[in-house]
Amino acid sequence: MDFELDIIIERSPYIVFTFLRDKDSYPQEENSPVLLLEKTTPGPLGVGTRYREIVQMLPFFKGEILSEITHFEPGHRLDEDWQGPCMDGWLTYLFLPENDGTKLIQREKVNLCGWLWLLSPIIKLTLGNALRKRLNDIKRILEAGWNPVDS
Repeated sequence: MDFELDIIIERSPYIVFTFLRDKDSYPQEENSPVLLLEKTTPGPLGVGTRYREIVQMLPFFKGEILSEITHFEPGHRLDEDWQGPCMDGWLTYLFLPENDGTKLIQREKVNLCGWLWLLSPIIKLTLGNALRKRLNDIKRILEAGWNPVDS
């Protein structure tokens, strides 16, 4: 499954990049399916940084997702490879200047294995809606005035 989404955010590419770069540093919103998000490698963020997430995937099923930053270009691009229960993929964020803001482009590929492949049409629709909602949430948070600690 391939996804490409974009949204215009009235904040600078640096601020949008920093928000996504520091994803383990801010609390999840109420009703978020992400129950835990932690950086598992020591040191500064960059290529090789790893994360662990616990996500509520179904009402009675929690899954662990492990990810690693594979491309790190502050203010321009951020890539991750990830693996989860019976799925894996990659994610790319591009940060393009747009007037006084940023055009955030999200490209994601999801590969399903085993029995999940049978549910791919439903999963694609559900995941696409969740990705769009997440971009809108990011826009709302950033445009409400979120600022990085190191700005």
